[in-house]
Amino acid sequence: MKRILIGTVALIMTLPAFGDDGDKTTTSKPYVDTQIETTQVKIPAAGAQGVGEGTSVITYTNTAGGGVIGERGLYTGGNYSAGDADKLITAAALNNTFTNLPTTDTTTLECANPGTCTLWTIIDQTAYGAGSGSGGTDPAILAMLQALVNTTGMGFCYKNLKDGAVNAGNNCTTTPSNYGDWGTMFTYNNEPVQVNGISVCSTLSGTYAQEASDQSQVQSDYESNMSNAPTSSPVGGNCYCKLTNPSTSAARWVFRVSNSVSICADLCAHHCGLSVRNYSDFRGAVFGAAAN
Repeated sequence: MKRILIGTVALIMTLPAFGDDGDKTTTSKPYVDTQIETTQVKIPAAGAQGVGEGTSVITYTNTAGGGVIGERGLYTGGNYSAGDADKLITAAALNNTFTNLPTTDTTTLECANPGTCTLWTIIDQTAYGAGSGSGGTDPAILAMLQALVNTTGMGFCYKNLKDGAVNAGNNCTTTPSNYGDWGTMFTYNNEPVQVNGISVCSTLSGTYAQEASDQSQVQSDYESNMSNAPTSSPVGGNCYCKLTNPSTSAARWVFRVSNSVSICADLCAHHCGLSVRNYSDFRGAVFGAAAN
């Protein structure tokens, strides 16, 4: 009887133990070490000593099944390249951007007689923005230009490029001072308002009341003409007009007419002022986004 009992105990002691969960793998140190190698290194506590700021952050990928993570880099400033487009910007880089935003010169309307505001004064100002679209223009300026698009002007004035002859006898309150400048008078809120612009005799051909296909080329031609003004021989004979005051970020060079070089030098500024006064389609084009 004693021999049978001892044998039974020995048998029990030598049998392997099985868990209830069905995992029948016998663990060992080499097995555990191997499995640990496949796991992620423990993320240290926040602010741990000796841990750098890093160059990326962990992100969820929303991949089916869950648990799949991604990575997104950090943009900390310096030279920006296409590879930085999808990075997260740091506070320092963002702060530097906001303290160095580009500016553009523009104008705004200021009520000259508070209470009734039937008289407005156009004043210069500097706004943040790169000068494209209408985002940098005061809404009051856009409202005024929009209203003037369908309003025939009272008169116009200009100073030609050829010899600087000035025609200021058509109700302008301010005489054009630079070669090729023009002005047109309107009535807004029952008060006179003068809008001003510049003209150029360009090498680039165009279509009536359409923006120049190459704004930079026309601008370059304008600068060339002005450096030689007054002149009867500008760089080209294609007349373009542009609004300068009130200033709107939508202002563009708009084609008016083609002539010989000498005729353009004599009449381009005249064409601009007269056409802005008389023709709503051309006026709307010159006023740019304000006409939309």
